[in-house]
Order: sequence, then structure tokens, then C-alpha cells
Amino acid sequence: MVKTYVQTVCLREGAEDEYRAYHADCWPAVVNSLADVGVLAMDIYLTPGAGDALSRLVMVMKTTDAFDPAVDFPRHASSSLVVAEWEARMKAFQTPAPEAERDAWWSPMEQVFDFSAQLASAGSRAGYRVPEG
Repeated sequence: MVKTYVQTVCLREGAEDEYRAYHADCWPAVVNSLADVGVLAMDIYLTPGAGDALSRLVMVMKTTDAFDPAVDFPRHASSSLVVAEWEARMKAFQTPAPEAERDAWWSPMEQVFDFSAQLASAGSRAGYRVPEG
């Protein structure tokens, strides 16, 4: 079985170009360490900030069933000096989203739509209707 995690964090003003450059050529020790702790796939998306809003990052991650973020992210971050340096550099670019829980960095996102499940049940339901009244 595979788990999916989706998380968000903000990017500090002026950090977009350097953040993109780091991720365009990620350090091999980092991707190898992530794979070692159970990450199967990871994509990070960026939307630029506008006005007073900071740029936002959204990470979509697929992991093994045994993956536990509370255990495996710290294990990854301490796997080598190179990975620790990468994590420190990335954290310097980021700031928690306003909705993040206290002491959290990346904020988990809730899945509100599952296309596969909706498609599989499309023939047996009418769909949402605005309540009258």
C-alpha cells in the first residue's frame, strides 16, 4: 500500500529563484536519503505571491505504508551532514503557513476530492444539491 501526504508552507519574499535552482538540481544525498526512509515520489509546486501574500509551496508525497513523518523526516534530516545542510538551507527559504499548527513547519492539507472514488460511484448517486430554505 502507498500513503499520500500533501503539505504546504510559505516561501520567504525574494527566495523563489534560488529555491527553484536548488530543486532543479537537488543534491543526490538528499534524494537518496528520502528514498531510504520510504519516500517513493515527491513533487513540490509553487505559486508566486501577490500583494501582501507570500509565495506558497505545496508538496505532494507518496510513501511506503510504513512511513511515519514524525519518525522518518527527522531520520532523513540527520542521515548525513550533507542532508542536514540541505535541510537548513531550505528552511531558511521557508516560513510556516499562517494556518500551521504551533511548532509545525509544513502544514498538512486535507483531501476534499478523490476523482477515482467519485468516478467509481458516479452511477449510483445524484450529487450535491444546495439545501433549500
